[in-house]
Amino acid sequence: MSAITSPAFRRLVRSLKRHKKTLTVVEQCCGGLIQTSIMAQPGASSVFVGGSVPYNTKKGKGLLLNDDDLHRALLSPSLSLEGGEANHFDKSTEDGYIQSKFDWTSKVAKTFCQSLETDYAIGEGGAAGPTFNPKDMDKGFAVLSVAGRTNGDNGNSASVHLLDQKLIRSPNNDREGNMRLFADAAAELLTEVIETDHGTVENEIFTESDATDGDNKTDNSSSSIDNKDVILDRSTTLRTNEIALNEMKAVAKYVVVKKNEMLFRSPTELAFISYEGLKMKYESSATTNTFLGRLSDEEQTPLFSIDVVDEEAEFKEFSFVNDATDSDYYYANVRTNAPLLNTLENEIALHTMAYANWQRSSQFCTSCGSPLTLVQGGTAQQCTCENCRKMFWPRQDPSMIASISSRCGNKILLARSSRHPPKMHTVLAGFVEAGETLEKAVARETWEEVGIRIDEDSVSYVGSQPWPFPQSSMVAFAAKADATQPLNIDANELVEARWFDREEVLRATRVEGPVMEHDIARKALEDDPALPLLIPPKRVIARSLIDNWLQESPTSVTQ
Repeated sequence: MSAITSPAFRRLVRSLKRHKKTLTVVEQCCGGLIQTSIMAQPGASSVFVGGSVPYNTKKGKGLLLNDDDLHRALLSPSLSLEGGEANHFDKSTEDGYIQSKFDWTSKVAKTFCQSLETDYAIGEGGAAGPTFNPKDMDKGFAVLSVAGRTNGDNGNSASVHLLDQKLIRSPNNDREGNMRLFADAAAELLTEVIETDHGTVENEIFTESDATDGDNKTDNSSSSIDNKDVILDRSTTLRTNEIALNEMKAVAKYVVVKKNEMLFRSPTELAFISYEGLKMKYESSATTNTFLGRLSDEEQTPLFSIDVVDEEAEFKEFSFVNDATDSDYYYANVRTNAPLLNTLENEIALHTMAYANWQRSSQFCTSCGSPLTLVQGGTAQQCTCENCRKMFWPRQDPSMIASISSRCGNKILLARSSRHPPKMHTVLAGFVEAGETLEKAVARETWEEVGIRIDEDSVSYVGSQPWPFPQSSMVAFAAKADATQPLNIDANELVEARWFDREEVLRATRVEGPVMEHDIARKALEDDPALPLLIPPKRVIARSLIDNWLQESPTSVTQ
């Protein structure tokens, strides 16, 4: 299922809030996705007044302000235009149908903007698929129109004009995918219009506290990192340059961690706080500070993490703008919520937790017992004893994680431990012992935990993932086994384990969210009591193994 919102709408709502502009939307083939994507953003109520989805054209007059002209334009191939003229579009052809949408979306955007007295309006119309009328069409399209208020001549009151139009063509007839494509394009088009109108640069990854309200309060928060081309450069050569690190702090962005939680802005984005915001919140709290690296954006934005060691410290005394409040920011468990982040923010979250866990657990020299002090931007520790001065760096313990499937490929072995919610099953995993190969660890752990022998020549490498809970490096494999072998479950490790078929696992993939949390899992099972199992969310290596198995073609080999 398509995501309810997207980075394009985060940028749009931020831009509307920053400039205190309002919006209404009328959409046809997007079916309300544009409006839902807006409403899913924090603070959307301050900028979005509502809209309409006139999907049933014959009965849609009431959804079009009871405007005869708008309704007639939606129904008839002969569209009445401004000035009393008429333009005839042959809607039985693809070109004629598309041209009619240019006319209708323009008209509806201007009319709704005027009637609802908003600053902007989006009109959207088209066809998403999979079937089309006219019949010669085989790919989706949408026409987007943006109307807005502009100042009149000689100081007259503002009037509504068409500001921009755009035709979006899809390469396919995938209805759900096209709705997401068209909705995101609408958000991007309006954001471009707003930037042009107001001279903002909303496509930057971070803003340097550039938004103020009437009371000149600084917005110390930032957007999520939604540019797919941006990566985290760990900038290891800067770690020993204390002068450079100190200079970067004032222009850096910070992620905040406390215990096993990090500060989130929404279920799908971390909170990135400015230096000024941190000064207001954490200047009196016991904290540790770690240099994470720099983003590969134009500004080479430095990133630091703040570990709030003082467990009583609260996220408060912070000045917000754009109708944001403290309730828009909250701590969430990294282990269960990081998989919901985009790829880069997930990397940042795991990177941060790895250093925080290591710094907390490694505080004394293993040679002489003296206290350690953080050096190199928090990425290393050094013994404080003058006669020792030994250096220490974070460590990762190698662990195997493996999907075990039947020889025919139709079944996968999944298990549940006591720490997991009811029906939460995942693949097998365990630590690699000293002097043991990773492949041998797969065979040993499978035998110890469920009592079956794998086909050792079937073990193949899939990928890896850091898992700082507390300090593992998960190395993933796929292997096969004879599914007729009786299971002998180690009760000290597992509550249950069994073979699941593809239909059962596919059904579980439809459940989204941090289902490793007991409350979320319980709600999913209440919504669908017949669910045979739950599986880990995307962006964890266990789920990647399961998804890879689902994509494989079964063989004719039995068991």
